[in-house]
Formats: sequence, C-alpha cells, structure tokens
Amino acid sequence: PRGDDAQANTKECPLGAELVKSVPMDNYKVMANVKGCRFFSYKIYRCRQQPAGDATAGSRVVLPASQVIPLADDAELEEVEGPAAQAPRCPSFLEEGKRIAMILLGDLRFQAKYRTQIQSLRCFADRHGYELRILIGNEYAVCKPYADYFFRKHCTVAEWLETQNENLVAAIVDADVVAAVLERGLEKWANHPADVQLYQRCLLPEIMAGNYMVRNTAFARKFLRDWAKYNFEMPKGFSSSDNGAIHLVVQETVQAVDFPKCKKLYKGLDKPVTDLSQYFRFVKCVTDALGPPRDWHSHGGVVTVWPRMSFWAADGVYMAKMANQEMGPVLHHGIKDAKDVTGHYWSNVSTCVQNSDEVIRPTQELGKHMLGLIRGYKEYFPQGLQCSGTALRQ
Repeated sequence: PRGDDAQANTKECPLGAELVKSVPMDNYKVMANVKGCRFFSYKIYRCRQQPAGDATAGSRVVLPASQVIPLADDAELEEVEGPAAQAPRCPSFLEEGKRIAMILLGDLRFQAKYRTQIQSLRCFADRHGYELRILIGNEYAVCKPYADYFFRKHCTVAEWLETQNENLVAAIVDADVVAAVLERGLEKWANHPADVQLYQRCLLPEIMAGNYMVRNTAFARKFLRDWAKYNFEMPKGFSSSDNGAIHLVVQETVQAVDFPKCKKLYKGLDKPVTDLSQYFRFVKCVTDALGPPRDWHSHGGVVTVWPRMSFWAADGVYMAKMANQEMGPVLHHGIKDAKDVTGHYWSNVSTCVQNSDEVIRPTQELGKHMLGLIRGYKEYFPQGLQCSGTALRQ
C-alpha cells in the first residue's frame, strides 16, 4: 500500500509481524522503485515464525506470562557461559499465540493535526512488533448511520475485529496520546484475562472512554456495538457523547444495581456543557452502583475497570509528563500540542529517538510525585479505612 496512512497487511500472520527494515523519507528522494512505483519511504515486515524444535535443547515448557516477571538489573544469578549469557533481559512477555494491535481512528484532517503524536505511536509499535492500524470511520456501511463520530468509532472497531484472527488483542488509542516509555510495552495488560478493559479518568469521577483494550471475542464485539447504539439514545442536554454512555454499558453488562434509576437520570439530561451538575449526578449514580474498580465476570465475558494511574495510559499532565522504565503507564494522554512531543518527549520523533533524560525519571522521583497527588486528592484515591498513613506506606 502507498500513502502517508498506508499500513502493512499482516492479517495472514497468526503470530504477528516484526519490522525488518525501515527507510524514512529524505527530502522526497526515491528510496525504492517497485514495478514502476516510486517510494519515498518504506518499511519491510515479515511474519513471526514458530520457533523450530531442537532435539538437543530438551523439553520445551511454556509458562503463562502472568507467572513470569523480569529480573532486577542487580539480581544475583548463577554464571552461565555461552551466547545466552550475553542476551539482554526481556522487559515484557506476551502469552504465546497472542498478537497486539494498536488502533487509532481519525479522518485525514484529524490525522494531519496529530501527525506528530501518531508518529510517536508508530515508534512505540515498531519497537514492540505491534501493528498500528489507522481507521477513518467510513470503512463499514453498517456504521455510517452513527452520526456521532465517537459512537461510530466503536462500531468501526467491532467490525474491523470481525476481519481479524481471534488471537488479537487490540489497544484503542486516542490521537492525542504520545508514547512516553519505549522499553516497556502493553503485554502486562494484554495478558490480563479480560475481554474489555477500561480505566478510571485521572482526576474526574468517571470512566474514561478514549483509550481501552479489547480481546477479539464475541463478548467484546457485542460490548462495543451496545456502546455504539447509544448514539440513538443521547439526551438533549450534555451527556459527554460516548464518555457518558460507557457508564451505562458497563452497568448493564455486569448487571450492577440501579440501572433503571441511572438510565432515567441519563435520559433526563437537559443542561448545557456550561452546567455539569446534572451530568456528574448521573455519573455518580453509576459509579456508586459499580463500586471500586475490579474484574466483573458476566455472561461469558470479563469486564475490567482499572484504578487511576494503573492502566497503560494516563493523563500526561497529572504524571508531570514523567515516566519510568519499571512502573506506571507507558502512554500519556491529553498531549494536544505537537511542541510538547518534539520539545519534551522526543529528541527526534521522525527517527524514533526519545528524550529519555527529560521523560524517564527515577522510581523515587515519580513515586514521590504520585504520592503527593494521591494525598492531595483523597476523593479519588482511597486512603485506607481508619489506617492513618496508608497512602504514605504504600
């Protein structure tokens, strides 16, 4: 495929694809000529292969990724001779057979506006061997009746998943998201045994709609289609589009209490965006019914809502635009100015050179910042029941 938004078709690669060669654009010089077509830049991928058996290597044991953790750099190990001793340690593991794709929706104007952020996501995806798929939103006729673009987004993702192998785990990413960490990927969350994964918005009392993760299961696709159908149930007042609707979709899917009561509040929203009291009264109805973040096992599937700052994405401003190689989110949301990408996060985003000295901070520094945030916003971070200093000890 050709064009700025062209993506390699890796559908025939059941174990995913890996980048073999990447040739960036150089002042519109022709970098390749294939069957009369000139290319200013290109990438070459190959399908990942199942490791060949080795009769001299002994038995092969496959462990769930959830049971394997990276070793600390200073861990004491028995000396081992040979090439294996020189190999770098693995920063993350993916359960065997799974494939991760990052999905972003936006029309050509939107892609142009956020091209710098999107390029950082390409660097992140290439680093970890993920597919980065950009969808426009007009690919499927069944989704065109959804006039609200945010609801059409979820319909489009569901339809696209229907065309993919069932081993796919998809991370749906907002366009104003920038890669903050390159060493760690999405495996921690991709290995989590849930069909749908959402998270609490950083410093607002609601579930976040823009970034989420789904496995390619019938349960997850139905969840997305049920979400999209709220396009036709929006009240006349401010309801925050799909962000308001996600609360009812979760509440109904997991069969939490008070669904009729909360939906009545939703349908009754008639205030403008300048008066959010009604909206947050509705949201509180749902979040009170749901209770703390958790896994819900419901009717053949699992829905997870992650606590604040525990998912793979978090608002960069509340992270002080810091990240860490060992803990915390790997992507920062809400980075709308391209100057933040090129002036803070990346030294050269075109060649995938990260500004690590500015962004990657020591564990103690990031932990101290997060502790201050937790202690300053007690309404969003439980401090412990009658346990003085719980947040401090954590």
